[in-house]
Amino acid sequence: MPFPFDALGLGRIVEPPEPLTGGLMHEVYRLETDWGAFAVKLIDPEVAARPGAIGNIENSEVVAAALAGVVPVAAAIAFDGRYLREIARRWAVVYPWAEGESVFPPRITPAHCAAIGDALGRMHAANVRLPGLEPEETQLPGIDWPGLLAQSPEAPWKARLESALPDLIRRSSEARAAERRLTDAPVLSHRDLDPKNVLWQGLSPMLIDWEAAGYVNPRRELLEVLLYWADDGAGGLVSENAEALLAAYRGHRDTVGHWADVFAAGRGSMLLWLAHSVRQASGGQVAATLDGLMRYQDNTQRLRDILG
Repeated sequence: MPFPFDALGLGRIVEPPEPLTGGLMHEVYRLETDWGAFAVKLIDPEVAARPGAIGNIENSEVVAAALAGVVPVAAAIAFDGRYLREIARRWAVVYPWAEGESVFPPRITPAHCAAIGDALGRMHAANVRLPGLEPEETQLPGIDWPGLLAQSPEAPWKARLESALPDLIRRSSEARAAERRLTDAPVLSHRDLDPKNVLWQGLSPMLIDWEAAGYVNPRRELLEVLLYWADDGAGGLVSENAEALLAAYRGHRDTVGHWADVFAAGRGSMLLWLAHSVRQASGGQVAATLDGLMRYQDNTQRLRDILG
C-alpha cells in the first residue's frame, strides 16, 4: 500500500514524492508541497519491529536537536514534541530539505578533513548532557572462533579462516581487555560520521542521518572518523588528510592518552562482523573482512606515528 504522504500535514503536495537512493534500510523521499521541500524517511518495518528500536531512533533525533547549536545539523521536525509519527502502520521522520552533495574517497581533500575534525571536536568538547539518556554498557562478547570454524561449510574461504584462527583468538582477547581499560568519559555525538552521512555545500559540511547518535568514547569515535576520512579509496591511508583532521580536532580537545588500547578495542566491530559473516557462510564478506583487518593493522600503525 503506498504511503499517504498527504497525511503528514505538510501542505498541498505539488509534485509526486520522489524516491531517493542512498538509504541502506529505510525509504527516503523528497516531498515538495506549497509549504516547501522536505525529506521524508520511512522506517523499515523490520527495524521498527525490533524491541526498543523506535525509542532509540526518537532519542537519536533528540541528540541531533541538542547538538544543532554546536555543529550544522539536518535536524528532524518535531510534531507535538515528538520526531517520529506513526501513519498507516508506518513510522515516518520529516526533515527540512537540505541541498548538498556527498564526497567520497579519493575526492576527499585535507580541507574536507579539517572541516570534519572541527565538527567532531566541537561535539566532543561541548559535553552536552541529556536528562534520562544514559551511556550504554557495551562490551565485545566472547567469540568461539574454533567452534565457528568447526561448524563452517567447506568453502574456499575456510582454509584462510583456519590460517587466521590464532590471530583472531588473540585479537578478540586483546579487544575485550582493552575495552575494560578505556576510561574516557563518554560524550554525546553522531557515532556514524562516515562520508555518506555528510552533505557538503562547497567546504561547509552538514551532518545528516543521526540514527546511531548517543554517548560514545571520544577517542574511539575519533579513530573511526580518521579511518573513514583519511581512506585513500583503496584501503590505504592519506597522511595529509589524517593530519588535517587531527589538527582541527585538537583546536577543541587534546588527543593525549594511551592509544594502543583504543586501537585494540577498535577492532571489535570488525571481529563481530566477521563472526556474523562466518555464521551466514557469506564467503565474500568473510574474505573482505579478513582483508579489512589486515588493512586496519597497517593503517593504525601509521596513525600511531601521526598521533605521536
